[in-house]
Amino acid sequence: APAAPAQSDEDAFQADQRRQFLASVPQFSQAIRDLHQTFLKTEERTAKIAAVGELYRHIHALTGGAGLVGADVIARISAAYEALLKEMHDKPGTINISTTRTSTQTLFFISALLEKAATLPRLTSFDPIVLAVDDEEISRRAVMLSIEKAGVRGIACENGGTAFQKAREARFDLIVLDVDMPGMNGYELCTKLRALPNYKDTPVIFVTSLSDFQSRARSTLSGANDLIAKPFVFVELSVKALSYLLKAQLALQRAL
Repeated sequence: APAAPAQSDEDAFQADQRRQFLASVPQFSQAIRDLHQTFLKTEERTAKIAAVGELYRHIHALTGGAGLVGADVIARISAAYEALLKEMHDKPGTINISTTRTSTQTLFFISALLEKAATLPRLTSFDPIVLAVDDEEISRRAVMLSIEKAGVRGIACENGGTAFQKAREARFDLIVLDVDMPGMNGYELCTKLRALPNYKDTPVIFVTSLSDFQSRARSTLSGANDLIAKPFVFVELSVKALSYLLKAQLALQRAL
């Protein structure tokens, strides 16, 4: 009997924290969008780094707040984005076209999640598996490390033929491909995967040294969703991979 009021108080505290979190969402969402615009528009190096730092502090607060009220989808992607912003702030050399683009994509995703914060489902049975394909051992290890940093499992293959066979035998939730590989290259593998019923909508990210406009256009035509240029920042791939996996998971849960 004495334990019942304590439980009730805890529930009331959680409910109050959630109300406060949801009430702060519109103002907070606008604040991070404004900070990101400042980052994008600022050319002077010191001011740009300062803008990244201020955005990092806001996202750090979001990670803690979302975790406290049980908004686990927001907390998960916010924590990964926080790590990317910290890397960009502490190592300004990592601020480039690719990381800026990934930052923008992630902020848009978080903003969309915040708009639906009151109705977002909890993550259920979220245990995705990523297939990483690259003929270079160092690149494979870098991709696998990035996947592990995202908190998900990964399996590596060194050529397109083996990867295609594995994809036919098991179901992967995300594919990370190199382009320039002997035998079946990344474009060919992506096209063949898209022909399989289970992989029509599976996210595919190319990680390649071929980052010119023609290569980007060809990656899109082959069915890829995104592209990161080598050498890449590990945590950038972590954020990008997690974003696609969470989007797919939310779409699946809504369909159930």
